Amino acid sequence: MVQKLVIYPDERVNIACTDVRSFNQTLWDVIEDIKDTMIKHNLDALAAIQIAYPYNIVLIKEADGSYSEYINPRIIGSYGKFDSIETTAYYPEITQIVPRAQRIKVIYEDRHGKPKSIDIDDEKYAATFQRKVDYLFGGTFLDKVSKAHRERVLEALKNNGLIPQVEICPTFSKKDYFVSFTDKLLFIMGLTLVSPFFNLSKETLNTLYTLDKFLLPIIFVLMIGFFFYAQYEAKKYSQCSSCQIGNNIGVIIKRFITGIVLAIGAYIILG
Repeated sequence: MVQKLVIYPDERVNIACTDVRSFNQTLWDVIEDIKDTMIKHNLDALAAIQIAYPYNIVLIKEADGSYSEYINPRIIGSYGKFDSIETTAYYPEITQIVPRAQRIKVIYEDRHGKPKSIDIDDEKYAATFQRKVDYLFGGTFLDKVSKAHRERVLEALKNNGLIPQVEICPTFSKKDYFVSFTDKLLFIMGLTLVSPFFNLSKETLNTLYTLDKFLLPIIFVLMIGFFFYAQYEAKKYSQCSSCQIGNNIGVIIKRFITGIVLAIGAYIILG
């Protein structure tokens, strides 16, 4: 049965969808509704939430006219980058350039609950899949722009005016410099642990131990700077996966623990 498309300003697309647990007639009816709606509106792809079903379901129309069904899809690998020219049924008036992975690896389940996987090498298909997955997590490509710019875009849409080009969430963040420099210091600390195997003098070993004690607080300072800069970017770009606080805390904890372990190792071996 054809369902009504969820179109801006309807905010139901902001709901994070839930996984499908029961693979039965109810699921198959939802899939048929998605397919019927795609046919009605001549769409190449549709997520269930775009017709107000809050489930992790994506349908994509294939070149031969068939429909591929992806239940509970997860992107577990992405490779390469390119600029994808995109439109979406939720914002009928908008065409934007969005950075996407050229190739992706996906795991999912079929309509009977059987686990599947697929490598998507076609850029257009990969971009379409990524755009639909955005919806499953409660977002669209406008959720990856600066808040001020997003407001200008939506205001223009509201007034049927000219839609400005979206300032997309950057694929590279300056906060990555903090991580890169920290990793180099951790590498140096790791090298000091193997220094006793090279028959170095006692004086040299003491110098290396002093260096380790000096590097550890620098690493802490870098990670604190990383956190605050990441928070700045999180405020500038909403729904940006590289800016989520959970990811940032994970990066910090991992390097804090590594630094402490290396410092303890240096104390035991060189102290």
